[in-house]
Amino acid sequence: MKGRIQSALSAAALAVTLMLLVSVCSLAEEDGSPVSIGTYRTLRSEVLDEDRTILVNLPRGYEKSAVHYPVLFVLYGGQVRGYFAETVHVTDRLHEAGLIPRLIVVGVKNVDRYRDNLPVNRNGERGGADKFLRFFDEELIPFVDESYRTKDFRILVGPQAGASFGLYALMERPGLFRVNMITNPFWNSSVREYLLAMADGFFNREGPLESFLFITCNTGADSEATMEYLDKLAGVVEEGRRNDFVMVMNPLGEEEKDGTIPSPGLKKGLPAYFKGYKLPEDAEVDGLDDLKQYYRVLSERYGYEVNVPEVALIRQGDRLQRSGGVEEAEVIYEYVVEQYPHNLNSYLRLAELYRSQGNYGRSIDYYERFLERRQEPFIEQQLTALQRYVDESAAYAVEVAIIGSGIDAGVTKYRELRADDGADLYFSESEFNSLGYALVARGMPGAAIEVFKMNVEMNPESANAYDSLGEAYLMHEDVPLAVESYKRSLELDPANDNAREVLKTLGEEGD
Repeated sequence: MKGRIQSALSAAALAVTLMLLVSVCSLAEEDGSPVSIGTYRTLRSEVLDEDRTILVNLPRGYEKSAVHYPVLFVLYGGQVRGYFAETVHVTDRLHEAGLIPRLIVVGVKNVDRYRDNLPVNRNGERGGADKFLRFFDEELIPFVDESYRTKDFRILVGPQAGASFGLYALMERPGLFRVNMITNPFWNSSVREYLLAMADGFFNREGPLESFLFITCNTGADSEATMEYLDKLAGVVEEGRRNDFVMVMNPLGEEEKDGTIPSPGLKKGLPAYFKGYKLPEDAEVDGLDDLKQYYRVLSERYGYEVNVPEVALIRQGDRLQRSGGVEEAEVIYEYVVEQYPHNLNSYLRLAELYRSQGNYGRSIDYYERFLERRQEPFIEQQLTALQRYVDESAAYAVEVAIIGSGIDAGVTKYRELRADDGADLYFSESEFNSLGYALVARGMPGAAIEVFKMNVEMNPESANAYDSLGEAYLMHEDVPLAVESYKRSLELDPANDNAREVLKTLGEEGD
């Protein structure tokens, strides 16, 4: 029993270590090294007749995978410490919580924000929003699609003047952005009537829309007039009765009204659109196909092919393995390795799974593949111990004989090794004990009893060896021998409360 407890503790320690290892994306931390959240890119715009600068943040693991990602474009992206950093932070945290997919974040730096974002200037003349929209459609989006692995799915985040542009883009080029997340688009008096009139015709027209509009409003910076126009917009949308369009108003509470220009509400807006992305706790999942089907249905709702998230795969693989669905868990972990080769959790889970099955070659392979990606002392120790077990342990030689030729062959191998004074294999009480429990887990209780008997013979003064043998006899429903073993364990270690409790349940006194 103690051997099994020790194994469980080792597994728990490994699980904790795994969480610590893979939940942190470690970068160079030398003194003086820079902190980076993205890369500057420059492209020449023929539409605008100028060079435009963008900032790009790629999802963690992008370089080591072949996965394609949705793209989020954030206006005012040149405010690195403001909108761009905030967007990267929020999208990362929401993904880590399992609420949204990983996104490529593209920040668009301003050149002349009012020129580009307003469809109508303050003087009533035509603004530059149309050209800016052409820049997105004809140059920026193709540039991003050609430079990175993208899905045909885009989100536009529009703060400040970008809010007016976001609403204009939705109505002028429906479908270019599936999701528009903006602040109050009616902040500028020059665009109010224009956008409202445009909306009146747009939401009453025929044709597909398939869009989601999220508007953060009602802060100290919003006047009664701007709120009045928001109400009018809501009325126009309601009259249009579009089943393929959703508008969500996000009025900020009193505690959020600080008189400053609000952020576009990503923390609420993104989960609102990606509702259902996190696999429900009560979802019935019997294997990888069920996971694929769940996200296939979501793909139809979201409008693009949704990848099965890493976190859902790992969690369901763990659940299946705990409930005995080892083969199904193996398929899921292997799929994670294929789709998300940066996910070190999958390598370690496969290493442990194959180790528990006695497939030590594959286990060693996955430990080594982990270490190729990250050097960790704990994993190096696991690998070294396993390699030593395979190369030098008498327990491994006995295991090979049992698996290959049966129990009798294993007993014969044990006798040969014990009789050979020149044998260079070592005998370890803990390894024979672990082998016994491994054979129980593999459905070989008879073989396990023989291994535990070997351990008792080698270690006649070990209370733990007798305890484990007693447990094996009990699982084999050989109560008299179980009682005999537990009593001997208690004699050797009077503090063995487990043996005392088991004997008590069997109607025996443990002195």
